[in-house]
This record gives sequence, structure tokens and C-alpha cells, in this order.
Amino acid sequence: MKKIAFSLCLVIVSLVALNVALLAHAPPNTPPVIGTPVIQPSSATYSTPATVYVNVTDQHSGVQNVTIIYTTDNWKMVNATLLASYNATTTTATAQIPALATGGHVAFYVVAFNGNGIKGVNNNSGSYFGYDVAAPPSLITTTNGWIVTGIILGSLGAFAVAALHFLRKKPETRSHSTN
Repeated sequence: MKKIAFSLCLVIVSLVALNVALLAHAPPNTPPVIGTPVIQPSSATYSTPATVYVNVTDQHSGVQNVTIIYTTDNWKMVNATLLASYNATTTTATAQIPALATGGHVAFYVVAFNGNGIKGVNNNSGSYFGYDVAAPPSLITTTNGWIVTGIILGSLGAFAVAALHFLRKKPETRSHSTN
């Protein structure tokens, strides 16, 4: 009886020890850690895209992918998803948000998945990240715009003067004399 109890204790201790070892190597259910994004250039323009850089790490199974979800109309109808390139050495994800030709506000957040399929989100606590893009200058507010406007108005004026001169010109009348 003592031998059976001792054997049973050895089996239980072995199972407990094996189970503890297996639990120590089990994948944790923690999402990737996503840092605060940085925008370059810091003052985005209507003619150049904005590049988003963000640090993303995962200690257990590695970063599988990173995406940037952005909107230009405050999440009403327009939102787009960009797959970021990820450098595992520097743990930096990079994506380019296209130029906003009409100007306005761009809001975005970052989503990352690790190798276990666990999702992490950094949406700035629901406030989102974002930047403003100034509208392009109108044609008349630039020096070149004034020059172009002057040329157009000058051409129209010259055409109007020529047209009036042509219309006012009286046809010559000849007198026919009979000899």
C-alpha cells in the first residue's frame, strides 16, 4: 500500500511539475504594445503625403502586422486602412497617408496584431491622433496668380478693344462718276 501511495504521489508531483512548465511557456494573451505615432513632416501640406512612424513591440510572439486607419471626414463616410511596413530590428512601423489636396483634418489610429493573432489598438484613448492640412492657396492670392490674372485680363481687354475697333470701322463709300 505504501508503494502504491508513493507511486501515486510521484505521478501527481510529475504532472504538477510538467503542467507548471507547460504554463510557463504558454503564449500570454497580451496584445502588442503600440507607442505614440510621430508625423513627418510635422506640418503636413496639401501637396505632400504625411508619413506616420510608430513603435510597436511584442515580447512573446512578435508583431505580425500593423495598420493605420484614417479618415478625412470625421469618420462619417471616408476611412481608409493602410498596411504599414514593419522593421522588426527597429520595431518601427511606417505608413504614408496621401496628401489632402483640398486641405482639412486627418484623424487616425493604429492597430497591430501579434503572432498569436491578438490585436492591440492605440486610438489615443478614443480621441484619435490627427493633424491639420492647410488648404492650398487660391490662384489670386499668389504672386504667380496675380501675374496670370493680369495676363488674362490684359488679353481680354486687348481683344475687346480690337473687337470694338473692328465693329466701329465704317465701310468706305465710293462715288461713281460717269464721264
